[in-house]
Amino acid sequence: MAFAGKWIFVKNEKMREFAVAAGAPAEKVDQMIDVPITVECTRDGDYYVMSFTGPKKTIVQKFKPDEPFTEEIGPFGKTRVAIAKVEGDKMAIRGVNEGEAVEKREVIGDEMIFTFIKPGVPCVAKRYLKRA
Repeated sequence: MAFAGKWIFVKNEKMREFAVAAGAPAEKVDQMIDVPITVECTRDGDYYVMSFTGPKKTIVQKFKPDEPFTEEIGPFGKTRVAIAKVEGDKMAIRGVNEGEAVEKREVIGDEMIFTFIKPGVPCVAKRYLKRA
């Protein structure tokens, strides 16, 4: 599995602009940007398990591709129902409700790139991680 292992935050591109345009509360945006997170990816049978560990909290996503699951988004406890599609070294997680963000995850060599897209938001954001 291309995603397996531990990944360490390297940098963001346009995350602040994206978060503000997507409606994140201005007073909380700094808590979401340039936060030194690690991501650990494993498999549990047919399920993917992704643990996102930041300075204040760990969020665990466990999902089976092509099936709805509830995910916590961001460090503030907000949740949504989403569906993950996985094809080799690419993964796309999209909210089931129209207009919700899509988060693409892709592994290229020893780098994992998260790309954030949301209808109506005029920019695309990226988060880069490197294999630990």
